[in-house]
Amino acid sequence: MKVCLGTRNPSKISGVVKAFSAIFKDVDVESIKTSTHIPPQPMGLSIIIEGARRRATEALREVRECDLGVGVEAGLYLLEDRVFDVQVVYVVTSDGSESFGLSPSFMIPNSFAKALILGEERELEDIADRQFNTYDIGSKGGVIKLLSKSLVTREDLTYYATVMALVPLINKEIYSSK
Repeated sequence: MKVCLGTRNPSKISGVVKAFSAIFKDVDVESIKTSTHIPPQPMGLSIIIEGARRRATEALREVRECDLGVGVEAGLYLLEDRVFDVQVVYVVTSDGSESFGLSPSFMIPNSFAKALILGEERELEDIADRQFNTYDIGSKGGVIKLLSKSLVTREDLTYYATVMALVPLINKEIYSSK
């Protein structure tokens, strides 16, 4: 199976490869750069899902021999006056089927959320890099790695979102029945 993945982020690539390898025996994942034409820090579940869908669709369109296009998008959403971070993985098949999955979510600090909402900062990773004196944390385990003291990484979140996105595909007989 040839999978075209619409990201160059090492953390996201690792999580997707791990999930596909756990479910399918023979998988080749090709990472390609894609764009979403959405803000750098997506806010709202519908925008995050749309960003992941656009990445998956573009990845599938870019490389003709792909069986699946996969897009990963991280973003923020509001729930009960708290801001949460989530990873969304979207899968598009060459025959037109689509599905998506979400990772576990985690609450971000109010000061981080405020800086993003007010437009003082562009992305969550920028705030975290400055707060924790790191560089490019989004590619090296993610903000969750810092906040969880390395108990959970971005790779883990991407892995779970990918598995959730694949559930309908590995259970076609149940999901396609009417």
